[in-house]
Amino acid sequence: MNRILREPIVTFLIIGIAFYLLGNWISSSRIKENQRILVTSEQVVQLATQFSRTWMRPPTPDELKNLIASHIRDEVYYREALEMGLDANDQVIRSRLRQKLELLMSNLASANVPSDQILRNYLQQNPDKFRMEPKISFMQVYLNPDNRPDLETDARKILLRLQSGISPEEVGDPTLLGYEFEQYSYNEISRQFGIEFASQLIKIPPGDWVGPLYSGIGGHLVNVTEKIEGKMPELSEIRDLVEREWIAERTKELKDAAYKKLLERYEVTIEEEGRID
Repeated sequence: MNRILREPIVTFLIIGIAFYLLGNWISSSRIKENQRILVTSEQVVQLATQFSRTWMRPPTPDELKNLIASHIRDEVYYREALEMGLDANDQVIRSRLRQKLELLMSNLASANVPSDQILRNYLQQNPDKFRMEPKISFMQVYLNPDNRPDLETDARKILLRLQSGISPEEVGDPTLLGYEFEQYSYNEISRQFGIEFASQLIKIPPGDWVGPLYSGIGGHLVNVTEKIEGKMPELSEIRDLVEREWIAERTKELKDAAYKKLLERYEVTIEEEGRID
């Protein structure tokens, strides 16, 4: 027996078997570890909380049991799918993972709360983003050209009545526009009445009824009641808006910088099969 054990081929076989058994043991230990699913108490609370937000009540014991069972099923399928490589070359999964990574970077960026001085500098460096437009308050009386062959003559008659104090609701033609407009910007007036009307209106000083001014739907007698000049607001007036804009811009800068840094780890080759006209 001793002579057989001393044979080189026998020694080689023994060593091979030992390595094989050791490899199986290590693999078995690894598989067991990978196959262990732990549902923590925090995860159970999270499942119950999500249910409560959806159904506006806490889950019953049976419902919570089913939630946990569904969570375990998701985890099993997820691990098996990864083991089978089902995540490879799936554009939906790739897009979802990109979204999650970008969301993580956005959260990290937004965690940096800017000081008032930083926001004040940002406000001064980007005046066009935050400058308040001039505002105009006015009343209008609509004159429908389809009902008034001589609109100019009718306008002069109605204008005299308005200047004498008659209510706008008592004269003019029916319209869905309304009679009174409070603090409208030039762009808002342009969208509702047209650029030509808005350009004429901003030149009229507050005071009495004038007109007619013309829009795409007809004539209008107008009375400008208030003008608020455009201005550059103080930070205290629009701090929330400035902070949102600063965070959005800062987030984009950090995400772009992070992507550029990550891209340095890769060698990118683009194969051109042919020219696309």
